[in-house]
Amino acid sequence: MMFARGLFWLALAAGIGPELITPTHAEPRSAVAAEGPAVLVAAATAPPASIAAAKPVAPPKPAVTLMAKIDLARQTLTVTEHGKPIGTWKISSGVSEDLATPRGLFQPEWTAKMWYSKKYDDAPMPHAVFFKGGAAIHATQALGRLGSPASHGCVRLAPANAEVFYRLVQRHGLAHTRVHVFGSPNYPHTQVAHAPQHRAPSRGRIGNGGIFQTSDASDSWSQPRRTASYSNAGSFSGPAYARLPISAIRVR
Repeated sequence: MMFARGLFWLALAAGIGPELITPTHAEPRSAVAAEGPAVLVAAATAPPASIAAAKPVAPPKPAVTLMAKIDLARQTLTVTEHGKPIGTWKISSGVSEDLATPRGLFQPEWTAKMWYSKKYDDAPMPHAVFFKGGAAIHATQALGRLGSPASHGCVRLAPANAEVFYRLVQRHGLAHTRVHVFGSPNYPHTQVAHAPQHRAPSRGRIGNGGIFQTSDASDSWSQPRRTASYSNAGSFSGPAYARLPISAIRVR
């Protein structure tokens, strides 16, 4: 204690102010310096804020290469492949407002080379392309009704044309296919054309323009119910209806 007082008085005698010999607290170090090299490395390697905030880019949507344009007013289906029309065919759409064909732009959901309707008495639906729920584009033998509304809501085609479209969908894939249904049909004052039950299909031939012609105008697809295997690739192994390669069918 006495030694410290002696140093104090010696300093005053030498002209040194007390503020210079009074101990002071050092300024706190910066957070980076206090934490050491690890923080410096992290600060140097952190990505810029603009990059960190960027959202991942979604993959591009599959290109549409096959389009079916269904005009309910004209009762036609026009097929375009890579933007080029390849055929326009007569159809039969839903026969009334209660059984109307769904309108809009759809991606097909699934396909079946042969399907039997669970809602309408096992009605056969060959080469079916389902585009919204139970609504499908499929073949019919009610050829006399093509060109006017006559179905429960599906889009009916002549058998050869339905097979052509079915095969095109298999070739392009569901993701690259769209079905555009538009227009207002002129509903007739008649009932739906039904398929008579338990009749064997009538014999027919491929006529001009690739249209399957039968000996009568009735819907005679009906057969006794059978089990069918189906998938998006169409794996049904049942009877062949107008089974021809696409190259052998003239599209009109």
